Amino acid sequence: MVVTYNRLKMLKECLTSILSNTEEVEYELIVWNNASTDGTEEYLNELSSKYPQVKPVHSQRNIGVNAVAETVKLAKGYYLIEMDDDVLSVPKGWLKEMIRVFNKVPNAGYLAANVVQNELTNGAKPPAECYQVVDYGDGVVIEHGPTGGWCTITSREIIGKIGNFLQIPGKIFFSEDGDFANRCLLSGYNVGIIRNVVVFHATGLEMNKKYGCLDVCKLKYSDDPAYKPLLEATLREIEKEKS
Repeated sequence: MVVTYNRLKMLKECLTSILSNTEEVEYELIVWNNASTDGTEEYLNELSSKYPQVKPVHSQRNIGVNAVAETVKLAKGYYLIEMDDDVLSVPKGWLKEMIRVFNKVPNAGYLAANVVQNELTNGAKPPAECYQVVDYGDGVVIEHGPTGGWCTITSREIIGKIGNFLQIPGKIFFSEDGDFANRCLLSGYNVGIIRNVVVFHATGLEMNKKYGCLDVCKLKYSDDPAYKPLLEATLREIEKEKS
């Protein structure tokens, strides 16, 4: 389940990587287009004509991350994968491995792929000291701690027990992933990072600047007072671009 808004260059890399590297698993790829104006609708329609597993949904308005819960309602599968449109690459066999790990970890509720961290992005993953590492054997290592929704797995069973992802009508950006992780923990389910499945989550100002998506950052950071420093930094970058 991928939610997107005006990040066509990133979305193309995201979906190309998913389609190229998802092996040995039958899946549907629901892409919720939040009324993008950058050619996303045309691209998704063309892609779905070539790949029947690609199922675009074109919203008439931007409902932000409220769309995550909407895609869950549309999904037919037992395992539910939430992925951000700025995840630019996934490794070969990533989905089969995430499902294997989810079934190996006791009381798994919400597990995220690990992320590349370099000079351009930290992948939105907090520092190592925020996590407790547990080796469950058979190559399954989980970093228990903060779990962001960049590339996560949960199940229909978990949704049935703790409810769907948070929706706040009228609000574009909010922590639907953090809320879901907290409800998992309160219900006795494990959350954390799958160490051996590593994706490239191109979050942050530098990567969004590189892909021409600073306006999307501005919208995101304007929606929550906690993002004030990032909003100010984004506005400075936009001014630099103009000059």
